[in-house]
Amino acid sequence: MKTARKTLQVLRLFSAREPELGVSEVARRLEMDRAGAHRLLRAMAEERFIEQDPQSRLYRLGLGVLDVASVRISQHGLLGIAMPHLDRLRDEVGETVALLVADGRDAVCLAVVESRHPMRVGYDIGERIPLHGSAGGQALFAYLAQSERDALYAGGLKRFTPRTPVEPETLEPMLARIRDERACWSQEGYIEGVVSAAAPVMDPKRSLAGAIAIAAPASRIGTAALPGLARAARGVADAIEAEWAGFAARSTSTRIV
Repeated sequence: MKTARKTLQVLRLFSAREPELGVSEVARRLEMDRAGAHRLLRAMAEERFIEQDPQSRLYRLGLGVLDVASVRISQHGLLGIAMPHLDRLRDEVGETVALLVADGRDAVCLAVVESRHPMRVGYDIGERIPLHGSAGGQALFAYLAQSERDALYAGGLKRFTPRTPVEPETLEPMLARIRDERACWSQEGYIEGVVSAAAPVMDPKRSLAGAIAIAAPASRIGTAALPGLARAARGVADAIEAEWAGFAARSTSTRIV
């Protein structure tokens, strides 16, 4: 059990900001001796979950991770329904559109359709974004149970820009408004120079499934345009929900017959 936990911890060490790590750094972060870390990395490399650059000798995630991730993503009922709608929304607003799902303290990017503008905001599949910083994260944050939100407040929320909301007394009214309006927008709350708008998506049982997020450079999208982007995200979320509900109803009818 201890080895299995260490293996999973190794995978989580890698990120878009730190895609490669050496043996010594892995050992330090996991509080292991260097020899033990080396044996673990070699075993993971044999299974293709990580790979070693032959020149730098640094380790990075391997293609085996994609094999596992592709299975999980294919099982997410929202993804297949949402993709055509994401394409349509990108064409409608001209900006990058993403499908996000909640995981702990973060929103995780499940799918992305990038803007065709040369200057655009990008997402990476699997990228993690703090729930409180951007519109996409806040659209998910709003639907967490009060106990889950309180736990996040108790752990402290990081301020990424001067506009990042971090205090419960600021966030709670915002999140209540999101639940009422089912849409939101954010001005440079996570990354300076980036604005966003979003809407939550509910599954056929009316539980939170994800969020549709639009992100754009602030230099191109002014404050006055953000409510319109939020409405566009809401419209697509509504369309996804309707299609998903219809699919679920047909599936139930087929099983009954």
